[in-house]
Amino acid sequence: MENVSNHTLQINAWIGLCQLDRTFPDSLRNLGYTVDIIDPDFVHEGTKVNPDLILTSRAHNHSIVIDCKSKTLDEEQNEKYEAIHHSPTFLLTRGVVSSAESTEDYDAEFAYSSFADLSVNPFLPDNDFAVVHFDEDANQYIVRTIEDYEFNLDELQSTFPIFTGTRRLPTEYYPFDVGTNEDDYRQFTISILQSTVHVALAQDTFDVDDLLEDAHPLWVDLDANLKNELRSHTKTILSEYQQQGLDEHIQKIQAGSTDEWKVVSKSLQALQRKVDEFVDDVQTKLEQTSLDDFE
Repeated sequence: MENVSNHTLQINAWIGLCQLDRTFPDSLRNLGYTVDIIDPDFVHEGTKVNPDLILTSRAHNHSIVIDCKSKTLDEEQNEKYEAIHHSPTFLLTRGVVSSAESTEDYDAEFAYSSFADLSVNPFLPDNDFAVVHFDEDANQYIVRTIEDYEFNLDELQSTFPIFTGTRRLPTEYYPFDVGTNEDDYRQFTISILQSTVHVALAQDTFDVDDLLEDAHPLWVDLDANLKNELRSHTKTILSEYQQQGLDEHIQKIQAGSTDEWKVVSKSLQALQRKVDEFVDDVQTKLEQTSLDDFE
């Protein structure tokens, strides 16, 4: 696995806390939390909101809305999240959250998350958000909430601090992001090309969704807008692949209203050998692609 950004590492760490994994604590899984949606993008009170992750426990009928930060906060974001923090049922009525019961006891809390200590950040809001610090020491990460910025759900708050017992954070649950860091673009390109080989070994033809489902373990949990962005980038990778004269290996065919692809090379090993040299070339093009290019 290539290096990925701290932002992607944080998302993986939160998901990891919801998984049964011998090498990482499953503290949130023990409370029933599962991944509800990744990178949700919705409008609340006329304002676009885009947290990174929502985890939901059906057992507690409770969701955690998480925004993974570096060191930067701003008041506008605080105001947007505070509005949701105090009207959580909106997440149910708009279908943003799907894993909770639509009953009066449903609740959701917002949390900032960071590898940095945000306790002295001048833009921390004056409210009851939870703020979580992934604090790294010599042997492990200690996941703790900052004093005065804790979760309201007692059972959830009592799980902190979480001692990971390892400095290895998982990377396999959310293997790449886009739009955050060049390392993620590189990992994304590598993953898609590796999936091209995997999928081609299993079926004669494939489309971009086949590749993304193979490359992203939680593809089904991604927000629809993020899926469209990744589909667009995957088409860019495949198109660049052809333009660089590599269509001796994969070839676009028309199947109904959508493009499909097939491997034409007799040697998939030859295809894989060319992956590394191709990655550097396409990475720059992906980083330069804006949202407007595929809307």
